[in-house]
Amino acid sequence: MTCYRLAGQEFHLSCPVPELAAFEITGTQPGTAEKAAPFVSSSPFINKELISRTAGWVANAHRMVEIWSAPSGFLVRTEAGSDFTISPGGQEIRCASQGQAGGELNETDRQILLGPVLVLALALRATWSLHASAAIHNDNLILFLGESGQGKSTLAAYLANETNWRLVADDILPVTMDSNGVMAWPRFPQLKLPKQAQPGSDLPEQLPICTVCVLRDTGKDEMPGLELLPANRAVQVWLGHTAGTRMFPSDLLAMHLDFCAEAAGRMPVYRLTYPHRWDALPNVRKLLEKLF
Repeated sequence: MTCYRLAGQEFHLSCPVPELAAFEITGTQPGTAEKAAPFVSSSPFINKELISRTAGWVANAHRMVEIWSAPSGFLVRTEAGSDFTISPGGQEIRCASQGQAGGELNETDRQILLGPVLVLALALRATWSLHASAAIHNDNLILFLGESGQGKSTLAAYLANETNWRLVADDILPVTMDSNGVMAWPRFPQLKLPKQAQPGSDLPEQLPICTVCVLRDTGKDEMPGLELLPANRAVQVWLGHTAGTRMFPSDLLAMHLDFCAEAAGRMPVYRLTYPHRWDALPNVRKLLEKLF
């Protein structure tokens, strides 16, 4: 088994994954998994029950994904890919096609593991993966949410090149809740960025989130604007931009709803409108900096 520390959680994988190399840990490092034996299922994956079937963009194609539950954990079955099993607490992930021999995963299976499999494993540990980019201004972390093509990555990348700004996430950002507020966990692979450009490897393991902005293209030659959303709309924003919720069993859906309701009450959620043109971004930056 190979052990990685992702989003503040330790995972045992049945084989090494190149995209996770920066997050691999060993027993020689303090506070790592050497103190806890990895989960080993004592029973075969039998008496399984289908809990969800959904289609989504996985491994560069639209694929059907099924989630099965059994006493020994969860089975993730993806069209034209290998099956993966996840232990009940989410700490161990195995690829069924490897059998006892291990070996490297092909490109499709790696994308399945880094997508739906890891999102579900994190959710089993009350860590929710947002479709978000993020940037930090001085000590103030802003999350940018929006549908695909709304400019999340472009905005975060632009800000990262400005004074006192830094990139935190490009596409997926795990978040949790504790007594200190809503926390982001940037040590997580950003699959659209090359290895040398991964932002989380030298950031703190967790960062408090200050503000959330939902992006909307005005489609007009207008100045950027910020609109504070009411609590009920803010809850919808959190609900609608969490990855993998269609895979969740009922107990995880209830936990996620509670998280979203509390998160919406802990921090402001704004609608950020601006024409999605490169020359509009300096004014967006100035508007965002006025928040702090």
